[in-house]
Amino acid sequence: MRDNNKLRRWLMLLSLTLLVSGCASKQENWLPDQTAPPAIPSLPSEARQPPAPPWCSPTCSSGLTKERESWQGLMTQPEEQDGHVSVHSNH
Repeated sequence: MRDNNKLRRWLMLLSLTLLVSGCASKQENWLPDQTAPPAIPSLPSEARQPPAPPWCSPTCSSGLTKERESWQGLMTQPEEQDGHVSVHSNH
């Protein structure tokens, strides 16, 4: 019984200490220093994509994008063989 009382007093003291320290006025000292996010440098000229040639039309690249999407759809659809669907797995 005596040990229980000591434990209760110790826990009460610990909880009061935590409560008091939580109300401290200098709480911002516990926070890390706020720094500005890193700046993203611009790409060097060698890494930049060259402008499209004058003979390329904007619809040409959108047509290619649609074609690639249809190819991707073909690769993810199950294949039909003699009326049966067979699913190929790349695992």
